[in-house]
Amino acid sequence: MLWPSPLTGRPEYVGLVAEIDIAQLAGGYRSRLGIDVTRLFAGVDRLCLLRDAETGLSFFSPPVVGDVAFYDALALRHDYYRADKAEYRIARDYVRPGARICEVGAGFGLFRDHVPGADFLGLEFNDAALAHAAARNIPMLRRDVHEFADANPAAFDVTCAFQVLEHVVEPLEFVASLVRLTKPGGTILISTPNGEAYIARNRDLLNVPPHHVTWWEDMTWTWLQQRFGLCGLQLHHTPVDECLIEWARMVAVDGLAALLDLKLHAVVDETPMRHRIDALAEHTARIIASGVRHRMDAPPVGHTTLAVFSR
Repeated sequence: MLWPSPLTGRPEYVGLVAEIDIAQLAGGYRSRLGIDVTRLFAGVDRLCLLRDAETGLSFFSPPVVGDVAFYDALALRHDYYRADKAEYRIARDYVRPGARICEVGAGFGLFRDHVPGADFLGLEFNDAALAHAAARNIPMLRRDVHEFADANPAAFDVTCAFQVLEHVVEPLEFVASLVRLTKPGGTILISTPNGEAYIARNRDLLNVPPHHVTWWEDMTWTWLQQRFGLCGLQLHHTPVDECLIEWARMVAVDGLAALLDLKLHAVVDETPMRHRIDALAEHTARIIASGVRHRMDAPPVGHTTLAVFSR
């Protein structure tokens, strides 16, 4: 079977990484997150994780994405929209006072608080997020980014999208819209989970469909820079300390599975054995996390990569 890459449109360098058991995936969403995703996988009998060696992009096929009800349910989680993320603290240094900035997929508009001197506008579709932003007088529009870019070419000094691109079925078109919105000489800021860090190995259900449909490596950002003729690429990796316990759980679970000579699925494992190992490893994970006294004790690369481009 041929799987065309979402970035190149070609299948030549695409290889199969893993097949995902849909029943396990749906059961995991139900038991761990209390969300029923079975309707989203209707008619899907095979879900594959693939990797394009030309660009470094990993992607799922078919790219099953969440609907409004799915994201409304996630928005109720207290930790889904976080106000003080490391990528916000890094990104704000690229926004000068008075800059006109457009954030796509702005959520609650929390990045605006990090750039109070900027002329901020957010684009968003989630009703809860829009209501929250409106209550705080944060300028937000319910607009499709492609249509908005067509109507407002080169209108912004800075465009940004934090933790959005990995949800998008057509990532190349999404990035193209960010580029169109940005003035020549302007700045484009994009963050995603790091496809080479622990997040790609800890079997997190939110890192697979219907939540994330792509994984992004460092080489993929370089490919995008060349594809769009951008310049000045800078990559910032957030430290693991923001998600220290999640990293420690991965280490503890993998270590226990190895000691027991058990093989867990690399991407989604919601078998009873995985749940038992999780429970057994939790105490060890907390010991590992508590033992990290210095940043050098943990991996230097954490959950997220922030890519900074100049147009």
